[in-house]
Amino acid sequence: MVSNMDLNLLKVFVAVYRHRSITLAAEEIGMTQPGVSGLLKRLHHQLGVQLFVRSGRGIAPTHQAQELMRQIEPALTQIHNALEGMESFSTQHDRRFVIYASEPVMLMLLPKIEADESLGKVKIELHPTLLSEEKLIHSLNQQQADLAIDFANFSAPSFLFEDLFADDLCIIVRKEHPRIASSISLEQYYQEKHITLKLRRENAYLADYFTVESLNERDIAAECDSLLSQMSLVSSCDCVAVVSRNMAKMFAEKLNIKILEAPFTNIPIRYRLMTHNRMKQSPANRWLREKLKSYFTVTV
Repeated sequence: MVSNMDLNLLKVFVAVYRHRSITLAAEEIGMTQPGVSGLLKRLHHQLGVQLFVRSGRGIAPTHQAQELMRQIEPALTQIHNALEGMESFSTQHDRRFVIYASEPVMLMLLPKIEADESLGKVKIELHPTLLSEEKLIHSLNQQQADLAIDFANFSAPSFLFEDLFADDLCIIVRKEHPRIASSISLEQYYQEKHITLKLRRENAYLADYFTVESLNERDIAAECDSLLSQMSLVSSCDCVAVVSRNMAKMFAEKLNIKILEAPFTNIPIRYRLMTHNRMKQSPANRWLREKLKSYFTVTV
């Protein structure tokens, strides 16, 4: 059976497994739905096991399919990497890259991309990162983006992670704040009203998530889901806010705010490049990773 196995059957199997849909798998590999169904039947007959069953409006893999995927995915990834490594990449050809990034990364990265005259015909497109780790991993797995830039410290064995840059937290207030001058104590911090930022994916406030100490309850005047809106609010009132230092430096002069050292112990915010292992040896993806790393002088 192994000597007569058509490896294209495994390619079809993997596409259907990842999409849980014959229609979407057919679109990905450029085949018709009947063609994909026919190849799946051939694989079913060769292996002698049921691979997929109906589940609602879609299909679901059987235990045998899950085991097959577990066994063949590393080998297919190695084959893909070997073939990708033989391809060439040039900025003289049209190429569009899609990157998932958070708001701070977008604000830092886009000016660097626009100022880069060496990109040639390459277009780097920034999209908002997804709100859950599961959705982010699934989207990268489906090749809906080339890579992501993320600070989440989660483990995904099928993915490659590379350090990009580090950030930390600071306190900001408007320059004319009536009670806070060039520094802020922990007591002052708790006495003031706060503009907070909620990290939706982690379901925690930015200050709590990247602080060693457990912070006490604060007097919250407003809660934001955007760093830029948080800083804009601080610039127009007497509240305080905890923000990332890189963002504060970018907008301190424009928003007439001052940056103060936090009266608690920060946990570094470490941003990493994240892409699927199958893209590790791709000349295009390697070029993109090196290009992004060249934009940041502060390394982890």
